[in-house]
Amino acid sequence: MKNKVAIIVLIVVIVIVAILIGYRFLPKNNQAGGNNQTDAGQSQNKLVTDDFEISLPVGWQQAAPPVGASAMAVDNNEEISDPAAQKINFKTYVAVSYDTLQGKSLSEYLQSIKGQLQQALPGTVFSQEHDAVINSRTARAFEVDLTQQGASFKILIVAIKGEDDDVWTMSFNTLQNSWMAYQETFSGIANSFKLKK
Repeated sequence: MKNKVAIIVLIVVIVIVAILIGYRFLPKNNQAGGNNQTDAGQSQNKLVTDDFEISLPVGWQQAAPPVGASAMAVDNNEEISDPAAQKINFKTYVAVSYDTLQGKSLSEYLQSIKGQLQQALPGTVFSQEHDAVINSRTARAFEVDLTQQGASFKILIVAIKGEDDDVWTMSFNTLQNSWMAYQETFSGIANSFKLKK
């Protein structure tokens, strides 16, 4: 696949490289899409691109995405106590990228991503793979456990079928010890994904 390298960059390089150089956040008044009100009365940010939009919880900010990703947002209010994560300036984030299935099913597509991750990062553990539906679109998700630079990470990968052969991949990355606190947040962001087509 022509963008397969971009997907691996999204999952691996963001964890390893992008966090080392730090995030360049957009000013609060320049966040894409502005704010709207939720049912709970709390304001949420909308991350809006030409192709899709997602809702972000309070405190999350859009960040400059790495090469190969379409968009990225970070929990700017997160307080990290893990020394290894502090050393690499890590913050919990979501990144979204685009690719094509080239005739593969979502399951086959994700199997190829898993194979490449396993080669790039031996010791990576995959779990909890399941089908989903996000705003009437077929989706498939799985979890990844890995350790890099002394920090243990938990990642949720969600692949959403777009139009025709398109696929949008969302990568939710947090520290292993923060996973329980972020599960509901990740689910909410993933379920808010809407294509504009």
